[in-house]
Amino acid sequence: MSKFFINLILICLFGSVSGQTTQDSTALQTPKTNLKLYKIRMGFDIGNFLWAKYKKDSATGFNLDANLYKDYYFLANFGQETHLTDNNLLNYTTTGRYFKIGIGYNLYHNWLDMNNDIMIGLQYAQANFDYFLHAYRINQPGAIYPPQTIYVDENFLNNKAKWLEISTQIQVETFKHLFLGYNVSIKYLMSTSTINNFDISYIPGFNDKNTYSNFGFGLQYFISYQLTF
Repeated sequence: MSKFFINLILICLFGSVSGQTTQDSTALQTPKTNLKLYKIRMGFDIGNFLWAKYKKDSATGFNLDANLYKDYYFLANFGQETHLTDNNLLNYTTTGRYFKIGIGYNLYHNWLDMNNDIMIGLQYAQANFDYFLHAYRINQPGAIYPPQTIYVDENFLNNKAKWLEISTQIQVETFKHLFLGYNVSIKYLMSTSTINNFDISYIPGFNDKNTYSNFGFGLQYFISYQLTF
């Protein structure tokens, strides 16, 4: 009888070890990963679009954010602008395109059935644009007459600019899968084209360039829709 129990214990032990070995082998062959597409949203920059219409310019911008891993998001923006600059010295039109890509982290943890985001992000951005200089003005201090306007009508093509953006973004679900949001960003201009006798002051996607600093600021209002799968 004792021999029977000893054999039974040995069978159970070897069976347990064998099962554990098989389980470990399966776990090694199929590693787990949390990388998957939780949600994806596509949006339209409605604030810049309406402001450009008011200024009789044109601006179309789109944004995308994809939740791929826990609270981390892939961010992308792209668009085009046509902007007229008319000041005391220059009158010119800027036409170009831009894109931005980066990552974001959601700081807000929803409760109940809420689906909102408060996100910080870092993006790399690049713009390609052309200038068409209509005219410039010669302004002499103390002159009695208005400044003289010199008409040029000259193109400055294939200009480029690169910058980094740190942003804070809030999106609130107002209706099912429909979000309203805004974005505040600080921008640092890393490089830009140089043009002889012409100071670059407007860059699509970056907006106005400060003459004395490489830093800039941005504000966006947008509407977005969450795609369902």
